[in-house]
Amino acid sequence: MFRQTHAGTITAPHLIPELTPTIQRPGTAPSRTAAALRLFDGLPDPVIVADDTSHIIDLNPAAERFFGYRRTELAAITIDSLLHGAGSLDADIGPLLESDDRWEGELQARTRRQGTRTVNATLLPGQDSAGSATTLIICHDLTDQQEDEERQLEQGVQSAQREQKFVAMLSHELRNPLAPITSSLALMRHIGISDPRVASSHAIVERQVGHLSHLVDELLEVSRYHHGKIVLTPAALTLQALVTEAIDISRPAILAAGHRLDVPALPALALHGDLTRLVQALSNVLNNAAKFTPDGGIIKVGCVQHEGSVGISVTDNGAGIGATFQLRLFDLFSQADDTLSRSGSGLGIGLTITQQILALHGGSITVHSDGIGAGSRFTLLLPCADATAVPVITTKGPYMESTTNIRQGFRILLIDDNEDANESMAALLELMDYEVRTATNSATALELTAQFEPQLILSDIGLPGMNGYQLAPALREIIGQRKVILVAATGYGNANDKQRSHVAGFDHHLVKPLDADMLLEFVARQAAGY
Repeated sequence: MFRQTHAGTITAPHLIPELTPTIQRPGTAPSRTAAALRLFDGLPDPVIVADDTSHIIDLNPAAERFFGYRRTELAAITIDSLLHGAGSLDADIGPLLESDDRWEGELQARTRRQGTRTVNATLLPGQDSAGSATTLIICHDLTDQQEDEERQLEQGVQSAQREQKFVAMLSHELRNPLAPITSSLALMRHIGISDPRVASSHAIVERQVGHLSHLVDELLEVSRYHHGKIVLTPAALTLQALVTEAIDISRPAILAAGHRLDVPALPALALHGDLTRLVQALSNVLNNAAKFTPDGGIIKVGCVQHEGSVGISVTDNGAGIGATFQLRLFDLFSQADDTLSRSGSGLGIGLTITQQILALHGGSITVHSDGIGAGSRFTLLLPCADATAVPVITTKGPYMESTTNIRQGFRILLIDDNEDANESMAALLELMDYEVRTATNSATALELTAQFEPQLILSDIGLPGMNGYQLAPALREIIGQRKVILVAATGYGNANDKQRSHVAGFDHHLVKPLDADMLLEFVARQAAGY
């Protein structure tokens, strides 16, 4: 029967041997049987018959339509006038016609009306009724299919680019309102809050703003991983350093829920990887354990050595995971349920990021749970490194207040079209005895740069009219040889954005929302080194 051979090509291989010998040269008495004639003329793909001199002696109606020639017009034409080797109209197919073996592959077809087309051709050697060698050539047009594939590929690239632009714009728009909120909260904290009720409300708002900032960062992170934009910075590290730093990050969430955290003595194992990313991966799992375990629960961190690898386990006695959901737990945006009853479950991004981080390190993550209400155990598997290559690494301590002496009267210009962001940041910096001016547009910024002569300029990128990338060179022209520290402070924070900032003339690139304490430390260091 008929079979599919290539992208829709229909052939009847058991009938071709019967058909081929019946084809006659022009001028001889036709001897094609009625059945063979119906088969030959009815094939949907172009079929050509060439003799032993490569001249065309017959073709079906589909070939006439495809090549644009009538049967009578092709009587004196050789097959190599219509078909050529793939990739070149000069490639001779003569050796293929002279072969006694069946051949299948791509050729270039020259047509009268459609130009050059790519076909999948099947060449079948045979004989006519007089015993002379013939070649039956069945062609299937691939051009439309290839063009569709190229179009789909281009559409996929364009879609990915649109997605990246959307995520970048979304993060920028979300970070912009967070910036003045963060600055205002820091200002209130530095001024001092005497009423304990206000202090409690302030702490709640500060925590929730931090949570929102974390969600924005996760959205960006998963986009970067999805498009392969993450670059690791691997180095020698220890298992203890990894676990200790991850626990430090997750400790507030664990303590807030009243959980008990059990951590055994950790073996002195050497690892090799990006400590920041691995800490992020393990803290994601610890945070999940804290989040989905009822208050007063138990979270245990364990360590199991395998051959050449180490498994870090996080076990809890919390909500547990159903068998069906375990199969898609690491899929992007996966949620155990989407009802209003779930609380604080996030976006379903953290575990996806964790899985991708571990994969980049040659590791993996698995989950086990006996079901709803039975708790869960996550195991992060990482390859070990040569212990002799690992230097002594100390973990980071908790953030400390800046000990850098504040340089009073240090002149700072803030440029941001968000007036609330300008006002709140200016108030915080003035509280530290800096002299501050603000501008909400490029024209005012250029004017103040000339008049105020700032020593540090903190500028947004997404400005109306002249954007930050265009503004920086104009500022440099006004500044001339005078030393001024130019800092981009923006919601755009990927590698391309930072590179554009550097090319435009910025000395530093900070991503909003700026942590107030870290910003004050940054400004104090810049002022001290001025």
